Amino acid sequence: MREADLQVRLDADTEWVRTFVEYWGSIGPETKAAIVDLLPDDWSFGGKRVLDFGSGPGRTLKEFVAEARTAEFWGVDVDEASVEAVRGALVPPMNAAVCGYWPPLEFESDSFDLVWAISVFTHMTDNSIPWLLELHRVLKPGGVLIATYMGEWTSEFVALEPWDENRIGMNVLRHNHPWDDGGPLVLISDWWLREHWGRAFDVVRIAPRIHNLSWAALRKREVDLTPDDIARPGADEREYAAVRHNLVQAQREIERLTDSLAAARAEADERVDATRRFYEASTSFKVTRPLREAARIVRARRAARANGPGAK
Repeated sequence: MREADLQVRLDADTEWVRTFVEYWGSIGPETKAAIVDLLPDDWSFGGKRVLDFGSGPGRTLKEFVAEARTAEFWGVDVDEASVEAVRGALVPPMNAAVCGYWPPLEFESDSFDLVWAISVFTHMTDNSIPWLLELHRVLKPGGVLIATYMGEWTSEFVALEPWDENRIGMNVLRHNHPWDDGGPLVLISDWWLREHWGRAFDVVRIAPRIHNLSWAALRKREVDLTPDDIARPGADEREYAAVRHNLVQAQREIERLTDSLAAARAEADERVDATRRFYEASTSFKVTRPLREAARIVRARRAARANGPGAK
């Protein structure tokens, strides 16, 4: 790729990232409206304890500063820089803490009235169900969890295929993809969520297509479950179809990655060849050719003497 073409691509990528960051930072009011709409009709924040799980730098928390006068709000995130941003801008009245990749949280059981997780389970893979049960643990009896997930509205973008809920359960894409490039992506069907998450929560409502995500309002059930209890396949035959299709998706990703690596190697080899051809066509290379040939002859004679009769 020519340097000018590369710069055009870099400028385009930088502009896309800048535009996305501006958009993502601007939808806090819409996120708050979606959360409030999913709460029970008789809900009041007064005296409540609220947890923003995966709060990032506080995009959603900052919309609840007024409510924090009468309620206790916490934001937790695995990213220390994001938590420091919340502490610098919103504490007080908010509270903020760092959590690990795996549970637990440093909160007592049955201590929160409301937990939300916005664009969190959209990226969780092996730790998804353990975290679901950890949020279940810290919620009070009858407490509310609001969580978003990707499905029908994002399939063509993240999976490069039309949506078909009959082959999607909890399907993981880009497993172990680096977080600075978006991390893993997870598709979840409504039927799978009702079957599996519904073992720990009553599914009160699923609101489709807010920011191209599905939003679930869940109420804590008084059950004691393990991750295996949540993950265990149900009777729905789509469970097995989803597993088979996730294997197909993983194979496609491997093929695309292999093709991409091969193209990158070919491009690198071409750059090396172009450099060699440029050098060999230069005047200095042509002028010094007799010297290189003489040096080659000297090296060959020294090697012959070293390896000839009597050599030790």
